[in-house]
Amino acid sequence: MAASFDFSHAPFDCLTPAERQQLGAHVDIAYFPQQSCLHEARSPVESLYVVIKGLISEHDEGEILGYYGPHDSFDARAMLSGQAQHRLMAVEDTLVFCLPRDLVLSLTQRNPVFGAFFYQDVAARFAVLANRPLQGQLQSMLMSRIDTAYLSKALWMDANDTVLAAARQMQKHHASCVLIHRTDGPAIFTRSDLRDFVISEQTAATTRLGPLAKAPLRTIEADAFLYQAQLLMTTHTVQRLVVTRQGEVIGILEQVELLSFLANQSHIVLARIERAESLDELMAANRNMEELVATLHRNGVKVRQIADLLSELRRHLLARLFTLLAPAEVLEHVCLLVLGSEGRGEQILKTDQDNALLIEDGYSHPALAEICQRFNDTLLAFGYPTCPGGIMLNQPDWCCEVSVMRKHLLSWMRAAHADNVMRLAIWADARPVAGQSRLLDQVSLAAMPELDGAFLSRFALPILQFEVPLSMFSRLVLGAGAERDRLDVKRGAIFPLVHGVRSLAVQAGMGACNSFERIDLLEAQKLLPTPLAQDLRETLSFFHMLRLQHGLNLVAQGRAPDNLIDPAALSSLERDLLKDALGVVKRFRQLIEHHFQLARIA
Repeated sequence: MAASFDFSHAPFDCLTPAERQQLGAHVDIAYFPQQSCLHEARSPVESLYVVIKGLISEHDEGEILGYYGPHDSFDARAMLSGQAQHRLMAVEDTLVFCLPRDLVLSLTQRNPVFGAFFYQDVAARFAVLANRPLQGQLQSMLMSRIDTAYLSKALWMDANDTVLAAARQMQKHHASCVLIHRTDGPAIFTRSDLRDFVISEQTAATTRLGPLAKAPLRTIEADAFLYQAQLLMTTHTVQRLVVTRQGEVIGILEQVELLSFLANQSHIVLARIERAESLDELMAANRNMEELVATLHRNGVKVRQIADLLSELRRHLLARLFTLLAPAEVLEHVCLLVLGSEGRGEQILKTDQDNALLIEDGYSHPALAEICQRFNDTLLAFGYPTCPGGIMLNQPDWCCEVSVMRKHLLSWMRAAHADNVMRLAIWADARPVAGQSRLLDQVSLAAMPELDGAFLSRFALPILQFEVPLSMFSRLVLGAGAERDRLDVKRGAIFPLVHGVRSLAVQAGMGACNSFERIDLLEAQKLLPTPLAQDLRETLSFFHMLRLQHGLNLVAQGRAPDNLIDPAALSSLERDLLKDALGVVKRFRQLIEHHFQLARIA
């Protein structure tokens, strides 16, 4: 590459990293002195030009049509046709990038959003592309396929069905339209048609749908791009499209859902979860959650906000899954719980399942064991690995009556060895997601009678289990991974912070599960000094950010996320911040060690 090409300006900001690399490798630079001619009208054109410095004027029979300055590209029409339409002159000494015509044309075919900037027909220049460069989330969304957005179920009715029947179907399924089988082909009856019908004062119970429905249907294939759907809606002034796959109708894309998708994909994910009527539909929503994480991170959303959002979406996902599997009657007598990092609302990428089911004393259901097994199996299919420690619904210790769970907890407290302490720590983070939350109130850790000083010291002791990977001279101590050149950010950094805060919260009898909420409450009750509380919040956020960034990089490579950070891959600033953050962990660990007098039992 002759020089570093700037991809931050439209339309080149629409190119993928691979496409940028390919184009960058073939960029050249040309110099045109003042008053020199770049090319005459009707001369062959082999390049697309982008001005680096200087000014170019475009002429047609002595008339100046326009000017091109820094970052402007020209002449798109000439590049497409291979022949210049007008004369181009250098108004002043000018440097330009030269992009090979054949390569640019190839990119316009492979990348429709990039191509839309060059082609002159309306199909390629709808409003969003014409008026503003596409960056970040909007670019990503417009390049998404139709079937990644939320599709309403297609409701079919007969032409002889009544308007009243259609209204009832639309109300029942929260739909804005129904499709009609007619002898002359399919048609559509929408909420707007229903409104017009009401104004006409005809009788809904006797009027047939057939004559009122509109045809032809405006359709689009499921593998088309969202920007193509937006264009069709704009061109034909319609609020919905019928989505097909190989000619078969699979759903309805509403304009309001499309716009919501472009503005806030989380809204669509939640809608998909809440309206899912099958495990397949819920699986699609689960995939959308994975895409959402990367999009939010790419657009600079803070990691705590991402965690809060994903925690809420995952809570809805698990609740919907359980309600799809369990009869409504069962939900009146049980409480589905998430535990550990999921319970704290601090898990972003998928991790091992940690869940439990509390059952009302005296209640039983013949299918309950099967329901629990299907729940865990389905989560495994969704990409959530089984818990190595067996903390799942399909295990008797974690699927039991309230009184039995109480006995478990008391037993673990009285024999507070390492395994039992970690069971109790995981339980301290329990959060209800479906069913009767009152069942958890009876067996929360704060409700247990034996939280004395000896137990609390045992509870806090695991904070000493892993050394903080920072030497006396503030050097990073590496030793994780196959090459022993990685830092385990979960063991050496996140766990000491989370468990130390959890130990203080349990001692104070706090019901909050989230680490940040616990820090806020501890600070408010003067159990943590404000400077330390602020350091803990910022440090924990930093480690979560590193972990998420590392995990997303692995996912992009088709690998499973882990916690092994490579400090060599960090910037110098990030490495400095890492050392500072580990210093906070060390100080906090020492505070917990002193507060609970861990030296006596270690």
